[in-house]
Amino acid sequence: MSAFQSPVSASGEPADQASRLRELFRSGAATAKQAATRSAPVIAVTSGKGGVGKTNLAVNLATVLAERSRISLVDADLGMANADILCGVSPSMRLQDALPLFDGSVHGRAGAHPLAGPSLASIGMPTPHGFVLVPGSVGVARMADLHASEQRQLLRGLSTLEARSDLVLLDTGAGISPGVLGFLAVADLVLVVATPEPTSIADAYALIKCWAQRSPDHSARDRGDRPSPRIALVINQCRSRVEAEAVHRRMLAACEKFLGLHLPLAGWIERDARVVDSVMARMPVVRFAPQSSAASGIHALANVIRSEWMQAERGKTLPGRFESLRRMWRLGPR
Repeated sequence: MSAFQSPVSASGEPADQASRLRELFRSGAATAKQAATRSAPVIAVTSGKGGVGKTNLAVNLATVLAERSRISLVDADLGMANADILCGVSPSMRLQDALPLFDGSVHGRAGAHPLAGPSLASIGMPTPHGFVLVPGSVGVARMADLHASEQRQLLRGLSTLEARSDLVLLDTGAGISPGVLGFLAVADLVLVVATPEPTSIADAYALIKCWAQRSPDHSARDRGDRPSPRIALVINQCRSRVEAEAVHRRMLAACEKFLGLHLPLAGWIERDARVVDSVMARMPVVRFAPQSSAASGIHALANVIRSEWMQAERGKTLPGRFESLRRMWRLGPR
């Protein structure tokens, strides 16, 4: 089963999904410039609501991509991270260890000095599945309310990961908090995960709307320019390709009508009981049940990312990645 066949446009006309996704990726690559030092692409996996299988998808994508490339997965859920559980590892350090959050001596407030703490790369730990995991925070309320300097420090740490990786995956939290939108702002590509449930669809659209309003591409639309789309939809836990395409039609029509945004369907993952079994076993389903329908959909998505994004972006970086983040948070000069 391929997850990239017969997409449906808002007009109901079928097209070749792989070709459309290639257009998405190459339009992003066309805006990239040659960098003096190598920088890996950053792909954010996000969702409007929790419980849609976002982290499971991120872990499985990292597992498949790591078979041929150096992959780093950042569990960027600021407070409720659990990628390490799905990987079957027990971290000794987590994301908050990059920030001395409880040192009240810095500017008279709990916060991180710009040069303090270990880097994200040094916190990263190898997993049995071939990729490096930067474990997220668990039960640390302060991580959900980071000061601007702390947010800036965490995002600077991405550069150290890029230097050691062929691709960096960000598993963000769910929703539209400033922390989530901040991670999306520095991503070269955003994959929005949704299920066919009406609440998931509604929350996914709300997230896309917030992303579009804050994205530099939004300014291009206001000027009448043709923006380079950097966001795509993944339908998870669907019963069939037909159901996935029906969900895509609804979201695509809304995005085109109200946001002026084309939303490609990156792929779909079928509902599969073996995914639940793999979670209980603390193992990615692509390893636990490699012949399952869920594993097939994940492999299809990974193949497109590998061939149409990683190869096109190798040695390049999108300009202004950190500048757009600074503007979003209205931060001062770095």
